[in-house]
Amino acid sequence: MLTCLRLMLLSLLGASLFWLSTEIACAKPPSLIEMKTEETVFVGKSIAHNADVSWMMDQSGMLSEVALKKVTSFRRVASEFQKLPLNKMKMQLQNEFGPLYEIISTRHYVICAPRGKAKAYGGVFEDLYESFSHYFALRGYQVKAPEFLMVAVIFPDQSQFFDYCKKDGVRAGQGLLGYYHPHTNRTALFDQATATAQEDSDQNETQLVYSRVSAEGKDMAEALRDTMIHEATHQVAFNTGLHTRIGENPRWVVEGLATTFESDELRSHTGGSTNSLSRINRNRLIWFVNYSRTRREKASLRNFIRSDALFRSSTLDAYAEAWALTFFLVETQPARYSRYLQSISERDPLQEYSADAREDDFKKAFKTNIRTLEVDYLKFVDQLTAELVQQN
Repeated sequence: MLTCLRLMLLSLLGASLFWLSTEIACAKPPSLIEMKTEETVFVGKSIAHNADVSWMMDQSGMLSEVALKKVTSFRRVASEFQKLPLNKMKMQLQNEFGPLYEIISTRHYVICAPRGKAKAYGGVFEDLYESFSHYFALRGYQVKAPEFLMVAVIFPDQSQFFDYCKKDGVRAGQGLLGYYHPHTNRTALFDQATATAQEDSDQNETQLVYSRVSAEGKDMAEALRDTMIHEATHQVAFNTGLHTRIGENPRWVVEGLATTFESDELRSHTGGSTNSLSRINRNRLIWFVNYSRTRREKASLRNFIRSDALFRSSTLDAYAEAWALTFFLVETQPARYSRYLQSISERDPLQEYSADAREDDFKKAFKTNIRTLEVDYLKFVDQLTAELVQQN
């Protein structure tokens, strides 16, 4: 009897995989499907699969990884996948967070925040979205519109934020001010940045969660605003196709883009000025200059491109180098940088992204020897530094 059950399950999975593969190969609109396991029910569309797993996206944009060997039933619910209506999405959030929170929608976001504050937060997020889109449009790259409204949750204090981190499987620590999670597709943060500055090399630095740790010399309002900008940049980049929400993204690429948009001058001028100095992130530049002159190993760019190790061993050094390298590339080779982002996002997300593949993709996009590029990159940073000193 057990053998028969296994044969039935294998037949079910084989039929499911064949149907999913046929639908994708024929470029049909995705169907709304249901997969059941003994633990739960997944309803949505399959966005990637192999013989072992299927990544399901539900009608609000959340992702779940389904182990196909655990699937007990499979059926097509509707011939075409449709997003959850806005009123139902708001209702779900209201039920999840309760009456002390208000839920509002803007053009690109659904904001969940303490009553009376959501509109102001929504304005900051929308401003970032517009600056982001315009910045890339000026460089000949039209980012695609998000498929779903992006959800941002702002908690009134650190305690409630930490409780949510636990539910989300995120390790909370005093340096954590907020994060974007590609699987839930939500940005979460709190509006009382009481954390003290620290460099926590083990603080949540994984491939899956993109967080911001506290920075020295920031008051509460400034820390909140900076965190909103940083995490909103992550969220927009993942929702407009510049990063992939499943699979591997080089950490320096993700954090480099977010730290680039931390610059008020860059966002206010939308990157149109010919003067690079007007768009620098001064805090990141100062940190990188100190790092490059005291701790950075010579000819270390190749390893930085190939591996995320520096983010685990020296977080703030890694953030600074991610900013410096990204700023150099977007200022000097914007078209190649845009194509590089596109090439990464279009990789098979279920394939391992090896160190060799990372290096090959980088060299192919920028058509250069990494050692040669590193020399130009460090000269560029030195020139920015000299101009900044002269300006002051």
